[in-house]
Amino acid sequence: MALPHLVKYVYTHGTDEVIKRGKKIHAIGYVELVEYDELFGTATFRVKDDSYSTFYKVYIHHFRDPKATSLRCGCPYNLGDICRHEAAALFQLQELLDRGHLQTGHIRYDQRHTVVKMKSIDLKHLRLLCAAETLVQAETFLRTHKAVIEHAENETVKAQVTLEGQTYSVLIKKNEERNFDTSCEYEDSEHPLCLPKVIVFLQLLNTYGASYFDSIRNWDKEKNKLLEAYGYSLKDDLKGKFEFTYQEGKPFLRVLDATIKRVATPIPTARQALRSFPAATPSIPEVPAAPAIALPQQRLGLVFNFNKKSFPRFSVDAVVGEPNEENDGFVGHVEKLDIARFVNTDAFNSSDAALLQLLRKLQDTEINKYVNRNSPFSGIWENILHHEADDLPEETKDLITEYLQPKLHRLFQEFGAQALAYTLANGKTFKTAHLQPLQLQVTEVHPLFHIKKASHYTVHCKVKAGITELDLTDNEAPTPLLFFYNHQGFCWKNKEAILMIDPFRPTGKMVINAANWKQQLQERILPLSKEYPVQFDKSLTTEIKDTPPEPRVLLSEKGDYLVFTPRFVYQGYEAGFTDGQRVLVPQGDGVLIVQRQTEKENAFLQKLQSLHSGFVYNKEDGTLALKGPDVLRNNWFFLFIDAMKEAKTPVFGFELLKHYRFNTAKPQTRIFISSHTDWFDAKVNIVFGDQQVTVADVKKALANKQPYIQLADGSLGVLPEEWLKKYALLFRVGEGKTDTLKLSRYHLGVVDELYANRQEQDLELQLEEKYEQLRQFDKIESIVLTGPLTEVLRPYQVAGYQWLNYLRGINWGGILADDMGLGKTVQALSFLEYYKRTEGKLKALVVCPTTLIYNWENEIRKFTPTLSFRIHHGASRTRKKEELEDHDITITTYGTLRSDIKLLSNIALDYAILDESQAIKNPSSKVTKAASLLQARHRLCMSGTPLQNNTFDIYAQMNFLNPGMLGSVEFFRQEFAIPIDKLGEQDRKEHLRKLLYPFILRRTKEQVAKDLPEKQEMVLFCEMEEDQRNIYDAYRNDFRNQILGSIESMGIQKSQLTILQGLMKLRQICDSPAILNEAEKFPN
Repeated sequence: MALPHLVKYVYTHGTDEVIKRGKKIHAIGYVELVEYDELFGTATFRVKDDSYSTFYKVYIHHFRDPKATSLRCGCPYNLGDICRHEAAALFQLQELLDRGHLQTGHIRYDQRHTVVKMKSIDLKHLRLLCAAETLVQAETFLRTHKAVIEHAENETVKAQVTLEGQTYSVLIKKNEERNFDTSCEYEDSEHPLCLPKVIVFLQLLNTYGASYFDSIRNWDKEKNKLLEAYGYSLKDDLKGKFEFTYQEGKPFLRVLDATIKRVATPIPTARQALRSFPAATPSIPEVPAAPAIALPQQRLGLVFNFNKKSFPRFSVDAVVGEPNEENDGFVGHVEKLDIARFVNTDAFNSSDAALLQLLRKLQDTEINKYVNRNSPFSGIWENILHHEADDLPEETKDLITEYLQPKLHRLFQEFGAQALAYTLANGKTFKTAHLQPLQLQVTEVHPLFHIKKASHYTVHCKVKAGITELDLTDNEAPTPLLFFYNHQGFCWKNKEAILMIDPFRPTGKMVINAANWKQQLQERILPLSKEYPVQFDKSLTTEIKDTPPEPRVLLSEKGDYLVFTPRFVYQGYEAGFTDGQRVLVPQGDGVLIVQRQTEKENAFLQKLQSLHSGFVYNKEDGTLALKGPDVLRNNWFFLFIDAMKEAKTPVFGFELLKHYRFNTAKPQTRIFISSHTDWFDAKVNIVFGDQQVTVADVKKALANKQPYIQLADGSLGVLPEEWLKKYALLFRVGEGKTDTLKLSRYHLGVVDELYANRQEQDLELQLEEKYEQLRQFDKIESIVLTGPLTEVLRPYQVAGYQWLNYLRGINWGGILADDMGLGKTVQALSFLEYYKRTEGKLKALVVCPTTLIYNWENEIRKFTPTLSFRIHHGASRTRKKEELEDHDITITTYGTLRSDIKLLSNIALDYAILDESQAIKNPSSKVTKAASLLQARHRLCMSGTPLQNNTFDIYAQMNFLNPGMLGSVEFFRQEFAIPIDKLGEQDRKEHLRKLLYPFILRRTKEQVAKDLPEKQEMVLFCEMEEDQRNIYDAYRNDFRNQILGSIESMGIQKSQLTILQGLMKLRQICDSPAILNEAEKFPN
């Protein structure tokens, strides 16, 4: 069984010692996963060395792609291609993948600490790491506001961001990996970056640039080194002389003053050094210095030896010799090196020393080790005897090719320009005279194919080397792994190219008879054309250029992302982003060549990308990726499906999704509502296709702010935006788990909202007669006014009087919330008078602020003198229940209510009225609890400002009027107060409005202006008395002199402040001289 590619990477690039030590580090548990990113295919490990107590970071990139995998370690022991720490990290990563520990589900972030993987502030990364609307909100905020930067030094920034009256502290600092550690108390569990963090990042980016954190790092040591070259240091005044810039996290010095030059620091000779000693020093006779003995410089060369009988038909040997003056060949004889033994590299340059390490990897012993590990004969391959003439199995050849090709590619790419290379022909002995020079070329070769038609079909394999086109038979090397021509050596780009040309060797062509041509065209030639150039005989081709593409979208998952892959169909054949500029479609025995419409394809891609601002575009494969939460937010996925349907673009891949398996059926909802004495029952039936959903499922989704439900078959049922608007309030206020919701009688507004928005058969109502009447909120029964109030009440006050009677009839409490000055008191008194007249008795308690006691007394005497009243307040108030019951209305204060609640709660009241009811807005206060203990058949609140500061103010008032209507304190806070006040959720605000609508009557002055009397203005003049007039005249004369002098000296424009001060002082004196803020005190 073949090894996983990560383990294979270790065996391919690691020495025996590296592999052994890497296994040891992995086995004893010294490898710890620090970071993992599924989308970018990166992993970071913290690895402890097996010899020292030192930790190193190992960074692995593109680990899912065997061709692109790369590693980096911070240790100094990287003697080969990889070190022991990198080997241990790869072993650990493979183990985690095998165990499925890296399967990422939905990630929830704690904003108190999140790591942002950016080296500098990058807008593209910010867009990726936060919600799309968060970035828009941050940009909007920064147009009119700024974050307050409290601290910025040593790569750490502390800032304060104020949002909707609440201040959030943000901490951002660079960590050891040069990424950002961030912290904030803001709530956002869906993304690594919350709104305050994005605001600070954007402000720093816009103000200081992407490298701001590098600029506040302590670079003093590095800066001084840069300045030393010019004879300066940081202690000098550098203004106008130098400027520091930052690139790739390092400081660079820019010279602003062109007259400043570098300071030359010549190294003194021995004679100069002696002269610098004082003259008193005894002279030392000069001795001629012995000439330096130069060690002979040697160069390392390599020989492609074609004397090997078995595959791959060559070996690579190392030779050493003295180079010529041009350093492009050897002088005299060369010596073959036994590189299996120790070789002293002191005489080699650094390039030749590195080349020696690579040549060791190309030896037969290393090839056999790799085959031994990966072949079916694992563990015994080296013990099997092979005769040189024996041909190896194809699988073994593939393993040898797989091992050698990347190393040969590296040899040509890194050492081709300067390597001294030679060939030794088959049958020649290893002598200097037999070595033929070879120029290694950096240019890769790749195959191309020509197809000709006669009585049969011939596919010719050609080789493209730079701009030269050669026949495959021109290869002078007896191996398919290399291509040598005219003393030039070329390397294939990858293993696949080598395998592709193998069927065409040794003749360079393939003959296909007419009977098999169509099958070979489908199975071999067309797939070949997607990777390499294929030229057909003109008789076999028809070309068209204006065929429009048929776009389609393929869905797939990658970690926490949903990936959208655009595909394009031409004449029934599908083409992807990397499939070349033309599409070959079989047509008879030839092909139809369709030129791709790249402009139309790009237009579709741009249209697709415009559907969401959070798309991440991958330039390498043309895919778009979107975070899972963004896919589900605001019903986006259904909007995407609808947009694709409208554009007649098919979407595929639903069946392959695991985390985002969407049920494309929209929810079908039927509700049957019946009434009982004090509540409603709502029987709910919700299905997505054939999948049933329970009430508990919906309530859980709403509580978690998820617009989707996990269905029984594992798919996700998405709750559309219109569905949430229609039914969310019902599920929030209703109680139930299976298929029935129980609603309070106070929630009739919810039922009425459902009825108003019903569609055909989705709602059935079976209500008692009184509830059918209650549903008609806007049709309140009129009652006739009698007595003196008939001429007093204005039309809007009559409407309020009738609304109060309506509340009494349905036994609900309400808030009369008219603007101040619109006569709330007279409306209440008129109804109390009506109540006593119709019921024959009245026991009412009015609770109000102390300042309004006598206002109630005056209003009663003026408008309803038939009602008796008693003021229950002050030290002389009665303690007897009977005395209070002898009057129609008892007037008291909130403080007295709190003190006398035992007495007042024992009185059976017809009405309990709270004036300025915002006084009980705190549900935990004593006065609120006292008000709730009153025994009253009906309750009424009066307040011009029922919501003074925030939404929570209304809870205690409504709970006093209609207990239980808004649920518990915690329920109301989580479902309404926080979403409305802190998160600004308009749908919750609308839901609360619908709940409260029947219980609050509010008219503003603008609304009832036509019912108000004409505005009356009266001007009264008050003459000042003699003492006040004397003070006024004295100040007036003094200021007149000051103002005239100021105008004369400074002009009228600069004297305006003096004029204003004088007018303000004179105005104060008109009110009262006592309010003057002067050293001398004046009487009132």
